[in-house]
This record gives sequence, C-alpha cells and structure tokens, in this order.
Amino acid sequence: MELKKLLKGVGLLAATACIPVVANAQFDEGANVLGLGVGIGGNYGIGFSGSGVSQTPAIALHFDHGMGDLGPGTWGLGGFLGYKSYKYSYDNNYYLNNYRSSYKWTYTVVGVRGTWHYNEWHGLDKLDTYGGLMLAYRISSFKDETNYPSGAVKFNAGTYSGVSFTGLLGARYYFTDKIGAYLEAGFGVSVLQLGLAVKL
Repeated sequence: MELKKLLKGVGLLAATACIPVVANAQFDEGANVLGLGVGIGGNYGIGFSGSGVSQTPAIALHFDHGMGDLGPGTWGLGGFLGYKSYKYSYDNNYYLNNYRSSYKWTYTVVGVRGTWHYNEWHGLDKLDTYGGLMLAYRISSFKDETNYPSGAVKFNAGTYSGVSFTGLLGARYYFTDKIGAYLEAGFGVSVLQLGLAVKL
C-alpha cells in the first residue's frame, strides 16, 4: 500500500512538471514593452513601381510603459519612430547624349503615444489588446539629382513637416513570458504593422 502511494505521488509530481508555463501577457503598472516591426499600406510612395524603383520597407519602432490602472484596464505612455524611403532612377538618351536622373523621397515619423490595455473581455493569458492615440511629427524630404548632357549637375532638395493626431488599435500575443508578436492598425508610417514584441 505504501509503495502504491509513493508511486502515485511520484506520478503526480511528474505530471505537474510536464505542465508548460503559461505566458502572461498582462500589461501592468511598471511594464516596459519594445516593439519592432514592418508595415504595409499607406500613401507613402503610391504610384511608384517598375524598373528603376527601389524602396525600404516601412520600419516601425515603438515603446510602451505601464503607468497605472485606468478603469478596468491599464494605461501606458510611450514613443514611436517610423521610417520609409523610395528612390527612382532612370537613364535618358537626349540627342545621343546619355544622362541619368535620380529622385529620392524619405518619410520619418516621430511620435508620443498613449495606450489603454484591456484584457478581461477575452480571458487569454497570452493576449494583450489595446487602443490609443498618438501625436506625431511627420517629416517628408525630397531630392533629385540630374547629370545633364552639358555636364552640369542640377540638384534640388526640399523638406516638409507637420503635426498630426492618429488613433491605433493593437494586439500582442506572447509565446513566452518575454517574447511575442504584435499587430497594430493605425497610420503611423503605414496602415498596418506586424512585428516582434519584447518585454524588458
């Protein structure tokens, strides 16, 4: 009888050890999350395609810090940095004299964002859902360089900037206690962002 009890206890202990640790996605006061992703969609560079066109992906970096409870959820404060560039180059034969033209557009977005995280509605420990608002400073720059047949080089450049508000909706799904993936909708540097989320 004692042997059976001992074996039963060992079996329960082994079964408990085999249970995987559940990743906790709750965004609480003091939490720090860094996200790095790529974006799709948006009006940056629409209409540019084909031969001679090169571009970088829309790169987005954000940081959120848990500030404290707000109603049934937690609010956070953080920052955002986004970047996107396009370049178009072509060779032209002008009266049998070849010359090359190059045009480049760059878009940079720097923002401060506030988020509100609410997770009671879904009951999933691995999922963190949130919405928020961002105050963004957008910088657009353009430059072109053309080597004309005469040998002269024409160069033009310009920078334009402005401030805007944008809303966002997002979700993070954690595979471990620290590492997960995120999806965000909202016009930062693109309409959609998908990337890696890391709890610091």
